[in-house]
Amino acid sequence: MAKIHSLKAGSKIPDDIVALAAREKVRTAQVEAIGGVKALRLAYFNHEAKKYEEHDFDEFLEVTSLLGNITVKDGKPFLHVHGTFARRDLSVVAGHVMSGTVFPLLELVVTPTRNRALRRFDEEVGLNVIYKA
Repeated sequence: MAKIHSLKAGSKIPDDIVALAAREKVRTAQVEAIGGVKALRLAYFNHEAKKYEEHDFDEFLEVTSLLGNITVKDGKPFLHVHGTFARRDLSVVAGHVMSGTVFPLLELVVTPTRNRALRRFDEEVGLNVIYKA
């Protein structure tokens, strides 16, 4: 059953979402959220170089969409999430969310799934991939 959570100002993405999953004993789930952040690090995966190109945003941004999942990596909850973030002029930035600081809050919906998805690093792809679901 899905649960709605609220993360307060100063909460950290992904750390506080992973901690919430551990506290709630969520092993595998869909995650979605809206709210705001005041600092953000997004990334774009360069598949040719097999590495993330990171970009920092030190400004208030509205979280218009945060979508991802919680799986298990090395026996612990692992968050994989992408997001779209709006500026005051309504332009957006988007990508793989590396980190962020919540401000003023983040409303988060966690919907557990029935399966248990496991991740590990795949050298060929260059990413942590689901290998058992």
